[in-house]
Amino acid sequence: MTGPVCPYGTAAARLPIVMTRYLFSLLLILLVVAGCKERTSDPKAIALASVDSTAADTAEADSIAAPPKAADGLFDDFIYPFMRNAGFQRSRVDFPLPNRVFGVDKPIARNAWHHDPLYVRKDVYTILFDSERGIRAEKDTSLRHVTVEWVNLRKDYVKQYLFNKVRGEWRLTGLDTHKMAENVNCDFYRFYARFATDEAFQARHIANPFTYKTHDFENFRTIEGVMDAVQWPDYRPDLPHGTITNVNYGQSYANARRRVLMICSPSAGMGCSLTFVRKGNTWMLEKLVN
Repeated sequence: MTGPVCPYGTAAARLPIVMTRYLFSLLLILLVVAGCKERTSDPKAIALASVDSTAADTAEADSIAAPPKAADGLFDDFIYPFMRNAGFQRSRVDFPLPNRVFGVDKPIARNAWHHDPLYVRKDVYTILFDSERGIRAEKDTSLRHVTVEWVNLRKDYVKQYLFNKVRGEWRLTGLDTHKMAENVNCDFYRFYARFATDEAFQARHIANPFTYKTHDFENFRTIEGVMDAVQWPDYRPDLPHGTITNVNYGQSYANARRRVLMICSPSAGMGCSLTFVRKGNTWMLEKLVN
């Protein structure tokens, strides 16, 4: 006669199998979680490898790969990655960097250099040409020397960044900070400082009539005509003031009685230009291209 079947005895026999399955499932879950953690760390590593120069100038930024060789064609193709990319910037600075500050030499060692964004963080930057024909200079691939100026109109000084093309590469080779009085554009810069901030002064320095030119993008045509000086406030663009910039692609300025102030956007958006002509001992705005 067969005795009663004991349920406890059956469960005990099956316990090792159940425990094995449980441990296997637990191990599988732990492996999946660990794998997810590994994958989530990847974007952070990628972000560090491609960090933008708007972040601090860190060791990670130094390891950023340099832009392609095309960056050494036009100066403008070089200057944008130079301003944005901390690692690339450091690789294109000649250390110890000659640095003249109000007549005193203060060279900068490599370990003392901090990323300088120049004008890339500004909503607009300006370029001063000595003629309308001179605007074509920025597209000249034969250039070997360009000076970028940081013009502080309030404190009356200019900081120059001296760039030279050395063995086919654009490099920052020196800095020179000097009083406004020592700059070739001193007269115009001081005039513009007041023109941009004093509306009564501005109104007295608008040619009557002045030339206005714009582009009608809807009809793909250029519109050009003349305006009375009293219409200037209706067409006047926002004028940068306080601190402006200049990129000298080779403009001489000396004895030139014309200045073309380009107002540009670092994001390559629309810009405008204001043409000033020297009249006697002052400047008059004679043309606005918007």
